[in-house]
Amino acid sequence: MKALNIALATALLATGGAASAQTATDAQCIILGNAFASQAKDAKAQKVAEAAVYFYLGRIGSSMTAPQLKALLDAQAKTLTNENAGPTMQKCAAAIQAKVDMLETAGGQPKPAAATPAKPAPGKGNPPPGR
Repeated sequence: MKALNIALATALLATGGAASAQTATDAQCIILGNAFASQAKDAKAQKVAEAAVYFYLGRIGSSMTAPQLKALLDAQAKTLTNENAGPTMQKCAAAIQAKVDMLETAGGQPKPAAATPAKPAPGKGNPPPGR
């Protein structure tokens, strides 16, 4: 089974060149985000880590299957150590912040939906609708 996971990961990483490298980095960020989210003592750090999981999960290609994703995550987990986990997570968070900054610079800050006026309820002096 281990050989199959390695073969799948190798095949996945061999296709697509730069896209595969990005997917490998995304997988590292998913792994670290998940680990930091469960271990963070600071609420803000925990939220950043949770956001990283969802951000990088969204970057994984939609054509990837569950076995391919598992193989990718397993392969990338082997590249992470206690020494490189912190700096790698900082790079993951910095990439997210760069996207947020770009959105704000572009003026694309999402605006809340316009509130529609509430219709008065029938009764208590208000006629039913249509009368």
